[in-house]
Amino acid sequence: MITVKRSIVAILIAGWCYWYMVIPLPDDMEEKWKVRVIDTTLRTLGHMADVLEYLGVERLSPGSRPIADVTFRLLHSGSPFAPGSDEHVKVYYQDFNRIPALVYEPISSINDPKRPVVVYFHGGGFSVLSAEYPDPLLRAMATRLGCLVVSVEYRLAPQYLFPAAYNDCLAVTEYIMNNTDTLRVDFRRIVVAGDSAGGNLAAGVAQKLGKKIRMQVLVYPMLQAFDFLTPSCRENKEICPGIITPKTIARAWMEYGNISVKHIQDFLCNNHTSPKMKASKWAKYVNSSLHVLDVLNVTNSHLPMQLHSNQKLARQVAKLIVNPQFVPLMADSLEDVPNAYVITAGYDPLRDDGIMYAHRLTEYNVKLKFKHYPSAFHGFFYFINGPLQLKIAQTATNELIQFLNDHLIEGKY
Repeated sequence: MITVKRSIVAILIAGWCYWYMVIPLPDDMEEKWKVRVIDTTLRTLGHMADVLEYLGVERLSPGSRPIADVTFRLLHSGSPFAPGSDEHVKVYYQDFNRIPALVYEPISSINDPKRPVVVYFHGGGFSVLSAEYPDPLLRAMATRLGCLVVSVEYRLAPQYLFPAAYNDCLAVTEYIMNNTDTLRVDFRRIVVAGDSAGGNLAAGVAQKLGKKIRMQVLVYPMLQAFDFLTPSCRENKEICPGIITPKTIARAWMEYGNISVKHIQDFLCNNHTSPKMKASKWAKYVNSSLHVLDVLNVTNSHLPMQLHSNQKLARQVAKLIVNPQFVPLMADSLEDVPNAYVITAGYDPLRDDGIMYAHRLTEYNVKLKFKHYPSAFHGFFYFINGPLQLKIAQTATNELIQFLNDHLIEGKY
């Protein structure tokens, strides 16, 4: 009898695990079981954070953030330990204008006084993860390109609010620009790059420094907090919910911008903008009908903005959500920004941010390489090694590195 009960319990547990893990995924998404492992792991991490928050533990405390770092190390490499130097790259921390950064220095070019340099800003919604998070990509770039890579350990929200992260990233980039001889890098070949929230920071720094920067690389960037009902937000809100959803995007903006998360539903319904703002020039910048091209084979139907709003909230955030240092897509002019490489993923709520920004760049005749991966999801880019290695991540990495090689090393620009 006990054996039968145990068997029933085991079957119920197995059934629940199957139900929890086997989320529906689009037919054209490759290597589904790996994607499900990634999503399930991160969804579980999110549930743990919810429980801790319910128990009164701060969700984004410095003490809890290492859990996310270890989780991503396991997902990316299969090891919980921070990767260090290897036979190809020296990896060490160094302060740049009193701001810490993780440096990847290739052995092959250690004595080269004119190396390219990539200044990288990691993702994580402005509030989690660290400079080592993009390690697979940064190590590959340093090894294969012979360039110095500097991954900035910028200050995180909500302990440090906007513009702390932006200021840190700008300060490190300017320090490198002003100390190229000491760092043995070529002032003509400075690249700023970042993914997700880091893509936001890279775009903001590129707008500020303009042509002093050789190139900006934006990987599924997070660029606007004006419209949370874009086609990509509506279509992808339930795909890989452990990785990203419109709700997690809105929360990230609110924590970075010092806006109470009690207003999150207002953001998700676009009630945080006034009727006047909804009819303004800024609304046109996020109009997918104007900036999402048919040739991409993605939905570009713009949902007309409803005129109702939370007027008090709208007044509170009105200046913030059109400040280009906070939301680079809202810049009135992109005329003087550096050349760009923009990457988007088809099954990503942030897809249209990158597409609309890329299209706006072309309107200002900015040289642009746009890469859209229709079957990819947000965060796919760093799964180039380890047990959950993804073919699409290897493809995207190889294409980016080849492009950088052509335009930074071979000088084909």
